[in-house]
Amino acid sequence: MSSQHLFPVYSQYMLNGLALNPAYAGSRDVFNITLGYRNQWVGFDGAPVSQTLSAHTPLNNENVALGLFLNNEQIDVRNNTSMYFNYAYRFPLGSGRMAMGLKGGGMIRNISWSKITLHDPGDDVFIAPTQKDILPNFGFGLYYSTNRYFIGASIPLLLSDSTRNDKTVQYHNMNNYNYLVSGGVVMGRGGFKIKPSFLLKYNERNPLQVDANLSFILGDLIWLGGSYRMEDALVGLIKLQINDRLRLGYTYDYALGNISSFHNGSHEIVLIYDFRFRISAVNPRYF
Repeated sequence: MSSQHLFPVYSQYMLNGLALNPAYAGSRDVFNITLGYRNQWVGFDGAPVSQTLSAHTPLNNENVALGLFLNNEQIDVRNNTSMYFNYAYRFPLGSGRMAMGLKGGGMIRNISWSKITLHDPGDDVFIAPTQKDILPNFGFGLYYSTNRYFIGASIPLLLSDSTRNDKTVQYHNMNNYNYLVSGGVVMGRGGFKIKPSFLLKYNERNPLQVDANLSFILGDLIWLGGSYRMEDALVGLIKLQINDRLRLGYTYDYALGNISSFHNGSHEIVLIYDFRFRISAVNPRYF
């Protein structure tokens, strides 16, 4: 059995760039912490539930930024806990800033076969103790941003794994790469702005997935928007700028896929906090 580590779904990808791309580290020019919770396919037994924490900041040398990304995901009988350290090197380019990012870390995967209900309770394969694997991995990305638009590209994981003779082995195969491309732009001035954004996900073994979002920004305080995830879901989004440091985002996914009648949609919450200790005031940041 092989695993390509398909990239997980994040409906609020536009609010948590470090989940997509290590080059995003430091891009807000302050120390930032983002907490996320996603409950996917509510009511569907064994559906994914995940919690994320990302933190990143530029250093005194503003060309260098560091980040940390933690993720815990429960899927059926599997529990995946990941930790990745991120490094970005940034430099001015044109009217904006270019960043090249690297990440390294790994995942601890626990599989509890005993949680499966069997027709044949005597099957030794499913009464074995919990299987535990430690899987190191690496990724890289590019990210360019100005005050009005951004574009990024990344390959989040370079290694795959498979089970051979009851042992998990890792290997490198470019055919298993997940390629991510994201971008967005803010249009308008004053109290009303429009922000279209997109996320493309491609894996050679799976169809291209397109996630397109359109958000309306009212007075830099409220974001209202929606997304279309190709052949998968319609997504409603609301984000509140509670104060100049704290933001809260919520999305609801209305499923369009083949299993849509078997669950009650997906919920995602993101809490974002900027520690603005570097400068006393900053312009609003839209990504």
